[in-house]
Amino acid sequence: MKAERNLLAEVDSNCIVKLFCSFQDEEYLYLIMEYLPGGDMMTLLMRKDTLTEDEARFYVGQAVLAIESIHKHNYIHRCFLLFFHTFLFLSLFF
Repeated sequence: MKAERNLLAEVDSNCIVKLFCSFQDEEYLYLIMEYLPGGDMMTLLMRKDTLTEDEARFYVGQAVLAIESIHKHNYIHRCFLLFFHTFLFLSLFF
């Protein structure tokens, strides 16, 4: 979790969820992050059933840009993609 917090504090990218601040108590680490009301990719796929080729190309391209911005900071990760309007944001889970 510390690696996730450090990465979110370092990276300034339109594809990465913004971290506004973080704090911890004896038990938990709290991350105050950007609110993304659009839902996730699974919800989008359930709603649309199938993406067109152009839509799929767009979302894959957005994911590649997000992952590239993480790799530039020398992080390896598992990713969870969030859908927000027509863009993808990457929220990292280590």
